[in-house]
Amino acid sequence: MSQDNKNISLIIKSTQGDWSSSFSQTLKIQELINEVREHFGFASDGSYELRLESDPNNTLDPVRPIVSFQLKDGDSLIFTDLGIAVCL
Repeated sequence: MSQDNKNISLIIKSTQGDWSSSFSQTLKIQELINEVREHFGFASDGSYELRLESDPNNTLDPVRPIVSFQLKDGDSLIFTDLGIAVCL
């Protein structure tokens, strides 16, 4: 069964709070970072990463799609501001 058009519910944790939302599994991590940045109002010229809450030492590769990380509904990701940007 193809998962190309399925959505996954994720919890994004940031310094601005948590955001629970549904995303296409084919969305690339960089696109997800952009959505999270816009949702929380972080500066567009900043440098950001997403990491698994269950494995916070490893950065998710921004060119890979969400589905490639074998995430499950309800998994939490940590949105990291690398200190270059400030909140608007």
